[in-house]
Amino acid sequence: MGWVWASVGAVIAVVGVAVWATRPEAVSCESAAGGDLVLPTWSPVTGNNSGVPARHSPPLPPMPGEARYYSSTSTVACSYQDLPADGLYAGLSTQEFGGAHLCGGHIDVRGPLGTVRVLIADRCPGCAPGQLDLSAAAFDRIADRADGVAQVSYRLVRNPEPAPELGYVVKPDSTAGWLAILITGTGNPIRQVALRDEASEQWRELTRGKDNYWTLVAAGSGPFIARVTDAYGHEAEIMGVTMDAGEQRTGMRLYSAASAEPAPVVPPATSAVRTQPSDTPSLCVP
Repeated sequence: MGWVWASVGAVIAVVGVAVWATRPEAVSCESAAGGDLVLPTWSPVTGNNSGVPARHSPPLPPMPGEARYYSSTSTVACSYQDLPADGLYAGLSTQEFGGAHLCGGHIDVRGPLGTVRVLIADRCPGCAPGQLDLSAAAFDRIADRADGVAQVSYRLVRNPEPAPELGYVVKPDSTAGWLAILITGTGNPIRQVALRDEASEQWRELTRGKDNYWTLVAAGSGPFIARVTDAYGHEAEIMGVTMDAGEQRTGMRLYSAASAEPAPVVPPATSAVRTQPSDTPSLCVP
């Protein structure tokens, strides 16, 4: 995927120009008692069966997968925008992407030529679980682009460094009757967004859509306070949220620099073993 970037913020876009040569059958998810999903294999990006990263979980070991790259010029699933052409991004399979639960998180991808850290920014409809859709710049870090495909390992990163600046975008068509807000610069995947009027003490939880916008019916006219909670329990309260257009930067960070995980320094893999469809990791989410 070739991307167009200006800030980790509002809407990137993708029209794929590459096609998977082979596509393993996507795994299916079955509901267990109580409505919880039973995953056919352990998740490479969450380490659990909940569909989102476990709160306060330790760093997860890498899992095997396969990567290709795409060139793109249109809207993608996490609704980030203005990403630079040389940015480092990834799209996940529909099963792993789920309901946009991992948008804004980062994964470390190791291939034959080295390791790269990429922002989870999009869904790859043509990918099976364990297949990654990388920006061209990211693929160049881990493999020879002429090969077209690379055997890789990857894992979700907790508290990537440097801790980015938290921001938000209120959807332009938002009103007092229906509000949609996109949270940017999170570093980690987001677990929950809640909103309250500055004159009220009552928090109201928002619902995340598959476009990564969080929505609330009858929110009011504001101004609001937004409470953002990530997958590991870090919280921040954004004051003075209004209906103003464009991305708003807050000067805040969800976690401290002391807790940030540095980019990996990993020697290149000396060999690559092709992952069979039955061995590919998977993640099914509501």
